[in-house]
Amino acid sequence: MKSIIGKKGLSPIGILGEILIILAVIFILLAVVLVPRLTKQSDIVGTQIGGIQGDADKDGLRNFFDKCPCTFGDSIDEGCPATFTNEQRQEDVKKYNSPPPCGIVEGQTTTTTTQTNQPTTQQQKPVEPKPVEKQGPAELKKFQSIEIFGNTDSESDPPADEYIQIACAGWVGGSGGASCHSESNNCDGKFNLKPLKEGCWIMASEDDALSNDCGQAKVDDGTIIPEYRHENLNVDVTNNYQTLTKDNHPKYLFSWRWQSKSEYGSLLCSQGFWYGCMEKNDGKTMNVHGETYRCTGRSWTK
Repeated sequence: MKSIIGKKGLSPIGILGEILIILAVIFILLAVVLVPRLTKQSDIVGTQIGGIQGDADKDGLRNFFDKCPCTFGDSIDEGCPATFTNEQRQEDVKKYNSPPPCGIVEGQTTTTTTQTNQPTTQQQKPVEPKPVEKQGPAELKKFQSIEIFGNTDSESDPPADEYIQIACAGWVGGSGGASCHSESNNCDGKFNLKPLKEGCWIMASEDDALSNDCGQAKVDDGTIIPEYRHENLNVDVTNNYQTLTKDNHPKYLFSWRWQSKSEYGSLLCSQGFWYGCMEKNDGKTMNVHGETYRCTGRSWTK
């Protein structure tokens, strides 16, 4: 090089020509040595210059930087699926470099493709609601005693139609637990509270000027006090009426017709307890001395 440039009498045009020759030689060397290496590393031949800014596989990575331009991939893996081998990457690049690129005709809508060896996310089935289990009738509420209340001074008084005073889970006139006060508390502690194994107790408080008179009677199993109408109690007062205070007036109340209240429903006597029939008990049955009673529409029927 020194001998060429250092010749005496070399004109400026000659020097410029030598520089251009040297630059051409360098450019050719670069083209021969570096271009194949760059092509091998990028795996993309720049024949589709117009498409390098596009995104054929719609994975958010430009074709120029995408090592798998035809297959949807992750940017962390240079645009390739994580499971792709080098051979698969090269095949994907060849597909891109083959016209039409990625097999996509111009104007055709591209769709994301999933390789067979790429794990796919299975669509979850919607959770089917559990079938609602139909519940049976609720357990019957039971009452140990009932109180009736009214004003009558003589057996000759005409019977009246009245509602019962109260149905108590425990004892009317008793103390503690589930017991209930008698009307005006006048008969508290004045009733026989002996539990019954047959029949049911009805406590009677007869309205008097100074203090209520107190008595009670046992009614037979199967006796019904309905909610929607007044009915006779059919009490054998000769044998089944008693009073601790020697009051006779309450006895006359057992000849009246009585009706239950809505909070108790229809009441059925069985072995010492009254059982209430409400909507929630619809379909419930009871066996009383071999006879079946069914709760239907808040009423007991045989």
